[in-house]
Amino acid sequence: MEASFEGFTEEQKEEYKRCARLVHQAFLRAEPISGGFRLYLNAGRPSTDAPVSQVDGRTDFLLTKQDLQSFARLEMKACPFLTLTPAEKQETLILDMVESPEAQGFLQSHLKSYGYL
Repeated sequence: MEASFEGFTEEQKEEYKRCARLVHQAFLRAEPISGGFRLYLNAGRPSTDAPVSQVDGRTDFLLTKQDLQSFARLEMKACPFLTLTPAEKQETLILDMVESPEAQGFLQSHLKSYGYL
């Protein structure tokens, strides 16, 4: 099983890349849940275009609830064998990622490759 971006518009591809980058930057920890994993992510300010810091010429942005919802929607479009459920708890965003039985091992493999596990 692999992600497929076939049928994505250029705007959707760019939005996915932007949101995925924010999710990766906001990663705090992952834990196993039934059928998948729960990611804990650092929540940001309401404005998706508000820079947090500039380090070595790179500007970092904070992940918002709207960014996470957009990421979940686009990730499920690219990976219909995944169910992503975003939530918010105080200053932390949570993303439950559950794989279908035929995709068993997909999440663990990818999360390991990102250094999350």
